[in-house]
Amino acid sequence: MFQRLALLSFLALTGACSSECGSNAKCATGGFENVSDDASADTSTDISAEVTTTASPTWRDSLKVCWTDLTCKRAFVISHGGDWSIDDFPYDSEGAFHRAADKGADGIKTDVHVTKDNVAVVTHSSPLLSYETTDCGGKKVEEMTADEVTKCHIFPSDTETFQRLDTVLEWARGKVVLMLTVKEPVDFPRAIQTVMEHNALDYVFLEAGVGDLQNAVTQSPDWQKSWYNASVDNEAELDTVIQTVKSPRVAFLEISVAYQEAENAKMAALLSQKIHPAGMRGFVSTIHLPAVADHQALWDAGFDVIMTYNLDNALVARKAVNAARGIAPN
Repeated sequence: MFQRLALLSFLALTGACSSECGSNAKCATGGFENVSDDASADTSTDISAEVTTTASPTWRDSLKVCWTDLTCKRAFVISHGGDWSIDDFPYDSEGAFHRAADKGADGIKTDVHVTKDNVAVVTHSSPLLSYETTDCGGKKVEEMTADEVTKCHIFPSDTETFQRLDTVLEWARGKVVLMLTVKEPVDFPRAIQTVMEHNALDYVFLEAGVGDLQNAVTQSPDWQKSWYNASVDNEAELDTVIQTVKSPRVAFLEISVAYQEAENAKMAALLSQKIHPAGMRGFVSTIHLPAVADHQALWDAGFDVIMTYNLDNALVARKAVNAARGIAPN
């Protein structure tokens, strides 16, 4: 009973070009012809660190293949915190990440904090909550060293411990795309720096709200080297991303679940008339424990990337959607 209550509490908190791209040159360049560059944006920044280590990159290991090319019609699935369960592998754990990648998730969403010794680590909360850890409840990540954080066990496991971000970046290379949700605005520069240090720019993107994109993110001198998912709660914020931020590095536009559900009837129009013409992919999260049909409905509405709370159902739906679009492997 305690584990089920903990799960409910956690859910309340967390609320080479591929065949489908053909010979289109945008597969290699990112496909942002429709985005007007702000005069102050340094889009000529050296991004050599994005080069993947594989001879023939695919959407599994390169955001420049399909993910940022709107001519590619592939449906994408991001696993929320990995394929986790309170019965074995906890949220954001090594086991949950490995299982998500093994099952075929296109991407994994994870959370980032920075320790007092300036190391990015994978944790959802700070202070660490009692239903997230078995032995470090109440401790603040920013007041701990990376060594201390990575010795804390993730509830309810007695073997899984919190991970360093650099460890996760190295593991993910060539396997799966990562989305980093940086929990504290002040930590964006260090998160970006960590991604760059590990030559991971081409398979990692960061989630950021509109305010963070305009303020915290730009505190990093290298912010224009990273890819971003801009999270919005209303159409006014959507317009701000398109008209004010207007960076070609903002490849994804995330519609919050509350906004999507409240304005569901207008989502298809927003995607076709605003988001896609601006060169961005439509991104949305599912409701908790969604059925196969819930995923299919979001793709049918025009969304490109779905972050799911039920990877098994998402993979069934993705296979059907991609097969119907003539995309293989699906």
